[in-house]
Amino acid sequence: MSRRRFLGGKAAGKLGFCTAWAVDDHDSGREWIETVDVSMPVSGLADELCGKRIIHVSDLHCSRTVSPRYLEKCFERVNQLNADIVVLTGDYITHDFNGNYRQIAVDLIGKLKSRFGVYACLGNHDYGIGSIIRSRRGDLLEHLTEGMRDKGVKLLRNESVQVDVDGKELWFVGLGDLWADDFNPDKAYSGVDNSQTAITLVHNPKSVKHLKHYHSHAVMSGHTHGVQHPLAKTCGALGKPKYHAGMYEVDGKKLYVNRGLGRLGQIVCSPRPEITVVTLSSRA
Repeated sequence: MSRRRFLGGKAAGKLGFCTAWAVDDHDSGREWIETVDVSMPVSGLADELCGKRIIHVSDLHCSRTVSPRYLEKCFERVNQLNADIVVLTGDYITHDFNGNYRQIAVDLIGKLKSRFGVYACLGNHDYGIGSIIRSRRGDLLEHLTEGMRDKGVKLLRNESVQVDVDGKELWFVGLGDLWADDFNPDKAYSGVDNSQTAITLVHNPKSVKHLKHYHSHAVMSGHTHGVQHPLAKTCGALGKPKYHAGMYEVDGKKLYVNRGLGRLGQIVCSPRPEITVVTLSSRA
């Protein structure tokens, strides 16, 4: 990639526009997108699960400002990482009032590959305008959810699934979105075996404050795009993002907040988009 193309992709990303230039030349080190390696210590983790790699992506925001070619190249990069498991934590489109981008997002997500499957939860944008005014979800949400399931993605909406990983069980719990008033942890965790490792997928990291008494070793989320308000540390009570990006420890659970792949199109100095490689490890 030429320096001009790299700077062009970086500038577009800073302004909220995601183009294929952001994912053009991994070997040169000039990509705007960042692959982040994270170790996830889990107490009592079975030996068979140690070292397993979970690729975490979030916030595609497939739309006029996030090109399908850019997302396709992001997913090509994900597939090159040879994941054991891929997880997605919501906002696959941006409102998408007419449903124009939902099929595009579904087709792109269907290209993801991993040894033990692809698991996902919903984000606030996926519900459409109804997520703001609490109206009926309508057919657009069903088009997205059924489309993902048809592509082999296990979409978890206030439900859980037990995954056999080399003879050991690993649970994934997926929650509906907090802002969309579709958040039901009692239902989601009802069938989880408390003696086994459980990982929660939820879009909004603020949801973690409602999960203190539920069986989960780790929580993976997105939503924030890595943006931290200057007063976030002192004004958390005013609704500023307390968990903006990276790893946190909350009530004995690991929380990882992914910065996302796409943008909303607003002119903000957003941090670099992110693909996270989470490696499970044991913790005494």
